[in-house]
Amino acid sequence: MPWQWISRILNRDQLIGNQHEQMPNVSYSSTKDPKQIGLDESAESPVNELSQVLETAFFCWLLDCDNSDLQIDSEQRQHKVQTILKALDQDALSLDKIPRRPSSFPLLIKLLNSDNTSNKEIADALLADPALATQTLKTANSPFFRTSSETIESVDRAVFMLGSQGIRNIISATVMMPMIKGNNSQEAVFSKKVWQWGLLSATASDQYSYLQGDTAGPIYLLGLLPALTYLLIYQSLQSYQNTHPSSNEIEPSVIRTVIQERSWRLCHDICQQWGLPPSSNKYLLDAERPSPATPNTPLRDGIFIGTHKVLQASSRSPIGDQQAFLLSGASNRVNRKVIQYLSERVN
Repeated sequence: MPWQWISRILNRDQLIGNQHEQMPNVSYSSTKDPKQIGLDESAESPVNELSQVLETAFFCWLLDCDNSDLQIDSEQRQHKVQTILKALDQDALSLDKIPRRPSSFPLLIKLLNSDNTSNKEIADALLADPALATQTLKTANSPFFRTSSETIESVDRAVFMLGSQGIRNIISATVMMPMIKGNNSQEAVFSKKVWQWGLLSATASDQYSYLQGDTAGPIYLLGLLPALTYLLIYQSLQSYQNTHPSSNEIEPSVIRTVIQERSWRLCHDICQQWGLPPSSNKYLLDAERPSPATPNTPLRDGIFIGTHKVLQASSRSPIGDQQAFLLSGASNRVNRKVIQYLSERVN
């Protein structure tokens, strides 16, 4: 997720007005241990300071590094970033690496958006794509989606147990799952972390949309896109490193900067390639370049809260739930419901 837009988001009057008091400036040297970062969880810090702390903690967790490792502190490293970006744009970061959109996707979305669709119609549409049906069962039985100890053995049963909204989310997640792999242990760990973050961000975005009365649309799938782009960029960086051994290991600061520079662009590219509805680009733009005139931004809010919760699950979030609420444009009532929903699925 490119974080340059966070300061613009968080300087909005309506968010600043939620602050009750300000803390002294936050300072820390590492997010390996949240207790070391000097943030008093019982108080509320300025909103943009919270976002900076959360952003740094996220990349330190994701790349298993310290805060100091994320600084572009030399001209040589800045030149390396530009060289890599040019190479990725020319060749390595190719859209042909994007997972396929299931051929049955348009029909499924149409069925899922209709109040008159039967469970049998949804199941038949899934079964028409054997690969998607198999992956749907695998995903439905994963810990994140499974609602009981009972194994779901058929697509019919999956539709009955999970309902149309649950199937919608599983179909969307299934699109991303082929990317969750690693050729080495480092890539495997990165993939697993990004997958966890993507699920939480997508689920939170979907809940914000639902609780605020938005139409379901493609919001869950859009919540997965930033994580999908992170995987694409990281794997492209690994390929670049293998073909340019003289570049040495790509530093965490370079990885973070390249991700920030290209993630949103890739999100828009994927939307276009998959033929997602025009509303998809609006959701992305509202998250990337939010406006005070847009009261509900479920994708942006979902990514913020998803980031907080994935760090909290590993005892690495430097902020508490109440502080995380300041990063959202939603009401505290909605924020509490989203946090509770996510907590039930993380714990």
